[in-house]
Amino acid sequence: MNNGLLNKFYSLSTWIYNLAYINILWLTFTLLGGVVLGIFPSTIAMFFIIKRMFLEKSDFSIIKEFTLLYKKEFKKSNLLFFPFILLAIIVAADIRFISSLDFAFNSLLVQLFYVLLFLLAMIFLYSLVVYIYGARGKKEIFKKSFSLLLNNPMTNLYILTWLLLLHFLTMKVAGLSLLFSGSVFSLTVLLTVQKTGKNFVQHVDRKL
Repeated sequence: MNNGLLNKFYSLSTWIYNLAYINILWLTFTLLGGVVLGIFPSTIAMFFIIKRMFLEKSDFSIIKEFTLLYKKEFKKSNLLFFPFILLAIIVAADIRFISSLDFAFNSLLVQLFYVLLFLLAMIFLYSLVVYIYGARGKKEIFKKSFSLLLNNPMTNLYILTWLLLLHFLTMKVAGLSLLFSGSVFSLTVLLTVQKTGKNFVQHVDRKL
């Protein structure tokens, strides 16, 4: 019984350590890329590492794999995902501009743009997921991401709930965002999509 408790405690502490380590690598490599150019390859590397370590139970050197993935995905990920930043900036600018105007449907239009911003964020998130599961090409990635978004309302709700919960915890507990924000969220997203996403098994895994 004692050995069982010790093993569970060891497994839990290993999980916590690895999640914190991966999150610090994610932040570090994002900064190394000047944030704008570093965020996408760093996030792709984090999702790949989380998938391999926690879903596939693979054993490997985290720092070595993270570095290799970051370098390999640097150009491809920026070309593929950078348009999301541009679209988000445009939508955010529209929200700010419309909010400054005074007309009858101002509030409704602003809310619609917020919904658009949320949908854009969800498509981006699903794009990350289908990318690490083998989808390639903008058309294929967008098609599968949009399909996941439309066909899995409960998954969308679960992901949004986890995001709000994680945001609340990081705001309340000092230092939590530095250690766990990205890694914990990526793990919950992958687990949620895998367990609740319809037809998710159709996305063929790709070994790097």
